[in-house]
Amino acid sequence: MTALVCLFRHPNVLLVCHVRNVIDSAGIVVELRNMTLAGAAGELPMDQCEPQVWVARADHERARVLLREALEGPADVPADWVCPGCGERLDGAFDTCWQCATRRPPAAAPPA
Repeated sequence: MTALVCLFRHPNVLLVCHVRNVIDSAGIVVELRNMTLAGAAGELPMDQCEPQVWVARADHERARVLLREALEGPADVPADWVCPGCGERLDGAFDTCWQCATRRPPAAAPPA
């Protein structure tokens, strides 16, 4: 039997299910626990009643990276930039200015 470890717990069931879907879509086997224990809060300790996502110990580190990206966004998101053509401030996800269609310069510095 594979040893499982708790990767994530939260009182919001939708967030727990989102994390489960992210981890599962990466091919990591996931187990949900405590999905219906909210009614026992008070009789049982709160941290024991929260819905939880569990993964195999061997997959824990990879799952933790996926969890961080799911909750905080990918670490390699380009920095915001200022269009050299018109001065518009743009989110780092955009490669072209929506104001004047100027392409992002190769070394666009973050705005001051």
